[in-house]
Amino acid sequence: MLPNYRELKNKYKIKRVDSMYNLYITDVTSMMFNWDEKIFQPFLFDRILRDCGWAALIETDTSPYTPVFFADLDHGNGRYADGMFRDCTCWDFRGYEYKFDKWRENPNVLVFFNTPLHNPDIFQEHYAEMLTETDVSILNNVHYSRMHPVPIARDKTTLNRIQAVMKSMSEGKFDTVLMETAIKDILDGKEGIEMLNLTDVDKQQYIQYLSHLHDSVISRLFFMLGLGTTDNGKQAQITVPELNKNDDASITMALSWYTARKEGFDEAKKKGHDFKFEFSDIWKSRFEAILQAGKNEDGDGQGNVESNPQEDEGKENDVNEGSGSTDS
Repeated sequence: MLPNYRELKNKYKIKRVDSMYNLYITDVTSMMFNWDEKIFQPFLFDRILRDCGWAALIETDTSPYTPVFFADLDHGNGRYADGMFRDCTCWDFRGYEYKFDKWRENPNVLVFFNTPLHNPDIFQEHYAEMLTETDVSILNNVHYSRMHPVPIARDKTTLNRIQAVMKSMSEGKFDTVLMETAIKDILDGKEGIEMLNLTDVDKQQYIQYLSHLHDSVISRLFFMLGLGTTDNGKQAQITVPELNKNDDASITMALSWYTARKEGFDEAKKKGHDFKFEFSDIWKSRFEAILQAGKNEDGDGQGNVESNPQEDEGKENDVNEGSGSTDS
């Protein structure tokens, strides 16, 4: 059982928040594809792909298609034209080792890559850190913007009396303090008890900017994942063609992930394995909407409508007549 969050030291709280955002991003990316039901725990397979850049499916006593870690290693058969060794070694989550020769031709091992360039995904840690640091900054500004002046007591007796009065005030009661020493001696001619202000209520103005930064980071993350979102902090109006171009850019990385996985399934079919694989409904509808928006564009395909000079002249005359202008 996890300890109560509020009881943790700050450094452990930060680690928990960072872990939370890492898991959050991982959960979002795991929903990108619909995998064939024949694959054993496909979310684990996708996790290996994203963490390592490549993974494989092999038959084990667990499943005919078990996700395993993959590494091209030299067993004596040289390299392929792209420099990768022709042989490989795989490991399952139990640590069992499996070796295969000429993995590209071998029907007993199906190798997949995360991107066409075999790159792993390292953006998750980056965005998790940004979101964590923003949350920490927001929390600090909330704490330090509380109005909390601290009375300064010269001795323990005065301290106890001040605390008693403050407790009564918090309970909505009126109270009186009995002082053996004259009040003027305690105050030294001042108008009240000296206060120490460790907080600054003006810092609360920064919370809204940090909150917007948090939303902007989330928006940037979703944009990278192909789920473009509108940033409410945009500085100027954006046209429909510009928005469509943003959509085109947002789907690029998702298409890279899809393309690499689709190539792996195509190679698996050549080896006699039949799989179903596609974008999940959210990403599929997003991609189809972008394609449809491109088809609906008129004119030069960039969202610019070709104008007819005669029609433009007619519209200009209509405007002039409507404004009451006459020919001289």
